[in-house]
Amino acid sequence: MEALKDGRNADDIRVMDCPKCSRWGYWNEGSHFSCRFCDRTWYVTSEMAEDSIALADTVTVTTDGYDNETLANP
Repeated sequence: MEALKDGRNADDIRVMDCPKCSRWGYWNEGSHFSCRFCDRTWYVTSEMAEDSIALADTVTVTTDGYDNETLANP
């Protein structure tokens, strides 16, 4: 949400699904990913990085910020 407020485009923000709860979470393209729902941190493997997608592909209204709880893999 902060990145959107700072003017970053939703096509430029990467998200990935949490291995535990399968909800989308922001990934800063570093070596770790922290889930905002289950409060766990994961080491990002190359497979996880390849499966990340743009935030624009996950939300319906990006101007409202990143507040949905869409399941990545229902």
